[in-house]
Amino acid sequence: MSYRDLFKFSETMRSLGFHRQIPIDSFHNSNFSLMAQVLIWLSLRFEPESTLLYDIETPDQRVYFIRTIAEFFALKANVKLNVKKLYQADRNAIGELLKITDLLNDALRSKITYNNKKEISKFDTNLYSKNNELKKQRELAVEITIKGSQLYQSLEEETELRPIREKCLNAFLDIGDMEQSLKSLIEKTKNKTEETKNLIKNITSTKENLDTKIAKRREDLDRNLKRLNTLKQVRPAFLEEFEDLESELRILYQEYILRQRCINYLENQQEQAAHIELMRMKEQQELAKNKIKNNKLDDEFKILDEDNEHNLLPEKVPGSSNESINKDHGMFSRLTDSETDSDLMLDDEDSNLLASDADLSTSKAEKSGSVQSDSDN
Repeated sequence: MSYRDLFKFSETMRSLGFHRQIPIDSFHNSNFSLMAQVLIWLSLRFEPESTLLYDIETPDQRVYFIRTIAEFFALKANVKLNVKKLYQADRNAIGELLKITDLLNDALRSKITYNNKKEISKFDTNLYSKNNELKKQRELAVEITIKGSQLYQSLEEETELRPIREKCLNAFLDIGDMEQSLKSLIEKTKNKTEETKNLIKNITSTKENLDTKIAKRREDLDRNLKRLNTLKQVRPAFLEEFEDLESELRILYQEYILRQRCINYLENQQEQAAHIELMRMKEQQELAKNKIKNNKLDDEFKILDEDNEHNLLPEKVPGSSNESINKDHGMFSRLTDSETDSDLMLDDEDSNLLASDADLSTSKAEKSGSVQSDSDN
């Protein structure tokens, strides 16, 4: 063990707060008592409630002490110690002690840095750094869960693997089998080395081929770039005519779009005007039909009134029937003269309906006249 490691061990123990100063030359010779004190103190730093026996008078007690210390640190700190070096208690044991002291010193430093960061974070407003810390904490949490699941699986398998391992350790080793296995392993390693050498040779050959291909492609690229530059400089004869036609085509296309919009607008206006005219014609036809129905009702009421008068006055001046007929004819003539088909703008069905109504009224008038004449006679 070097002088540097001895100095580091003494300074680390002093920084951890060991109750006595450890000289650098204290482990030039075997010093089991000092080493036992250091180990007991370090175990108490890991677990203050630990109850390790400090009995190192006989060699058996020392062996038991070293064994318990190694088990303690393997379980509590996950640190594997070499029991042989610890039992020597000389300069070779410093390396094993440094494993424990470095772990405690790193924990102490991390605690100090954490406290400093905590104090600084009160005045720190950089959200980006906090976001990075949050990401790291999440990654650590995921890693801890993965490690925990792996540890759980390995502990489950330990019950099955422990007897197999103990059986293999306690089994008698055959020298011939060991030699045979070592020879087979040597042959496998030789084959793997030959394969790797062949791969390295192939890699060099492929690298040379790729270099030649890259050089050819670069030459082709330079040649094509030169050709492209020459083609850009040369202007075709039909290019000016093509540009003129293209500009003219743009103007014509704009005119075509404008005219098409105007045509669509005019067609829409024409459709709206036709629809309005159709609605007006329908309204006029409805008005004409209503007028015809009203006139028919008026004529029927007048005929009934005249019949009632004839019944009340049976004796009347001759020729009164003719006068009544003339009156009826005058009324119908007045109706036909005042309201014609051309004035009411009726279609063919309305005109036929009007004609049939007029015939019906004249037939009724003639019947009433004949009845009147019979009564006079």
